Amino acid sequence: MRILKIFLKSLKEQFRDIGTMSLSLLTGPIFVLLYWLWIPSGSTTFGVMVLNQDRGIAGEEAIAVMETLAYASGDPLLDVSLVANQKAAETLLQNRDAEVLLIIPEDFSETLTEASASAEITSTITLVGDLTNPYYAVGAIMASSAVDEYVQYVTGAIRPITVEEIALGASGARSEFDLYVPGMLIISVVMLVFIVSMTITYEVEAGTLRRLQLTRMTAFDLLTGISLSTILLGVVTVLLTFFVAVALGFHSQGSIWVAILVGAVTAIAIVGVGLIVAAFSKSVSQAFIIANFPLLFFMFFSGAIYPLPRVRLFEIGGQIISL
Repeated sequence: MRILKIFLKSLKEQFRDIGTMSLSLLTGPIFVLLYWLWIPSGSTTFGVMVLNQDRGIAGEEAIAVMETLAYASGDPLLDVSLVANQKAAETLLQNRDAEVLLIIPEDFSETLTEASASAEITSTITLVGDLTNPYYAVGAIMASSAVDEYVQYVTGAIRPITVEEIALGASGARSEFDLYVPGMLIISVVMLVFIVSMTITYEVEAGTLRRLQLTRMTAFDLLTGISLSTILLGVVTVLLTFFVAVALGFHSQGSIWVAILVGAVTAIAIVGVGLIVAAFSKSVSQAFIIANFPLLFFMFFSGAIYPLPRVRLFEIGGQIISL
């Protein structure tokens, strides 16, 4: 009964501070909306500039093959543009206005025509790009593969080994927006660290905790009541973020009930960290400032934004448990 009273009291106080609660609940949906605006097509298009120096038509036909590359959704994979000057193109690469510059040599058509008669005749396709640009590798591979496919078609060369790709589950149909949303679900729960730390600190700062200590309430009652209200908010923010994502075109590959369970377990961890922050805070404003430090750690080291290598701890029933 005491836990229920603390639970209801905690909920009422959170609704009184509608600003803080709204920020915590709406952070996930707002992040999802921003990602949706940044990635309107749902897929990344890699900019490939082509300097076609070919004296024949083979260069133009190879470019046409590159332009046909597309995702399963039909969105273009490469944004192919023709350039006339290599130096100007390299400037665009340095500014990351494009990912790859592909240079087709003058003897490209001639080489393909004579390739069947002499195996010694070769021509060099040149790729130029910033190796520190993470998009360069993908763009270069796609562009060179398209040219290679065209060369194989024209020369009639038989490949001794062919490569077949099998996408696991529905991964081949996922857009880039679909890949970002699960991380946003976790971030929406992580934001509750502010509510937990500031709620506890407010109890101390307002003198409420001292009055509660005069009753028969125990520390277990207090912490359990506040924890339950926070876990409830965690479930609400996961659902709110999820439905906003679905409305914007997110395609879920799993069960929403599993997502709710993960959100609830994450909320329990956030409650623990929020209590630690409250223990080092003397005022609500101080709790707000200190809570930013674990928030940054959660965002960058939880795997929600950047994937992290798995640190294996042990195995249960064939399932690997990692740190």
